Amino acid sequence: MTFFIFPTVINLLMSAFAMLEPETNLESWTTRRARTIVADALRRDADGAAFVAMTADLCDYVANNPAFRYAALEVDSNAPIRGSSLELAAYFQTRDGIDIHGAAFRLESDPNPNARGLERTMNTPIGRAKIIVHGSYFHWDDVPYQIYASFTTTNIMTYGWLAGALSLIAVIVVRRGLSPLRAAAANVSRIDVNSLRQRIPSDELPTELAPFVDAINAALERVDDGVARQRRFTANSAHELRTPVSMLTTRVEKLEATPLKLDIQRDVRRIRTIVEQLLVLAQMSERSNGAAEPVELDLVDAMVAIVADFAPVALDNGRRLELEAPSEPVFVFAYRWAIESVVTNLIENAVRAEPKNGAVLVRVAPGAVIEVVDHGAGIPASRREMIFEPFWRSSEETPGTGLGLSIVRELVEKMKGTIWVEATPGGGATFRVEFPSRKAPVGSTAE
Repeated sequence: MTFFIFPTVINLLMSAFAMLEPETNLESWTTRRARTIVADALRRDADGAAFVAMTADLCDYVANNPAFRYAALEVDSNAPIRGSSLELAAYFQTRDGIDIHGAAFRLESDPNPNARGLERTMNTPIGRAKIIVHGSYFHWDDVPYQIYASFTTTNIMTYGWLAGALSLIAVIVVRRGLSPLRAAAANVSRIDVNSLRQRIPSDELPTELAPFVDAINAALERVDDGVARQRRFTANSAHELRTPVSMLTTRVEKLEATPLKLDIQRDVRRIRTIVEQLLVLAQMSERSNGAAEPVELDLVDAMVAIVADFAPVALDNGRRLELEAPSEPVFVFAYRWAIESVVTNLIENAVRAEPKNGAVLVRVAPGAVIEVVDHGAGIPASRREMIFEPFWRSSEETPGTGLGLSIVRELVEKMKGTIWVEATPGGGATFRVEFPSRKAPVGSTAE
């Protein structure tokens, strides 16, 4: 489009400022439109004689150009066609022996020095004819017509392939020029809250884009500093709270066995769980930055230890804790501290949901799957994704902070596992955690 439009616009501007030869001005550009209107007005009557009909386009053009004159001549005889200006036609009838197919001119008798005319032999509705126009004025609607008229078959056949080739080259050059920007965008899309230390390289970027990428890197630096301060605050706060919570736990144990003591113990355990969750968040952030790598772990051995530790707590709450596990080891690539946090959190939730005198089942299934099964009210299907969102609780009466399952999912995903919840047959909820399994240990011990 630009290939055909730009030259026309430039030529019009040069004609307006008389930057071309003196014979070319804005009025000379009107002759193309004028001759087309006159050519389209040619008709034949019932006897076959040609004449210039006053079409709507021709009437409008004459009304807008009071000095406009036109004529049409037979190609063979140079005889004027009925409706032509005989005075204008006379200038072109006397040229015996010369067949003029196209000529720009100005009548010396015209008092307007800017008036221009054109004679052109061209195809018309009645066949070939010589069209002569003179005296039209330039109007702004001539500009879009001139642009439209440049899209001729000849121009497209002559220059279209070149325009296409240049367009293709432009596309290739632009895409190659912007490829560093696309690479930078891909790097940005991989950055999340756990990888804020990454920066976008700006060495290969165009000079114009480098300041933008530098600004993004500076923003990432500020966000990284803010997140690091929050993590340090969380870790420090949890560490500061851990000591008084331990002291409180010890003092509560020394109290006489009463129903009030059991209530206080439950509240203390809840406080301790919140503190431990805060520590898990801080520890998870630090270890994800490369401080330690997950190692091979036997799920069966880990579940036996966790169930043994939590069984007395479940009994104190009037529930039982059962374990089903295969006799052979099930190895996964994980952190032991993270597995303990995940399963302990799920067991605590299951014990709260389990009816009195019921049994919470912890199962190690084939394929490195851990299941924690309760027989409580269950979780509606519409809420099974929402329960993993931070601070989500089913109601204000629900105990806890709403952080536990969010932490569980983050830990599981850090170890490249997946977690989901299903309905327990007969009622209740079954949480399933699946890890990539390994066939045999490589000799490491998980920490």
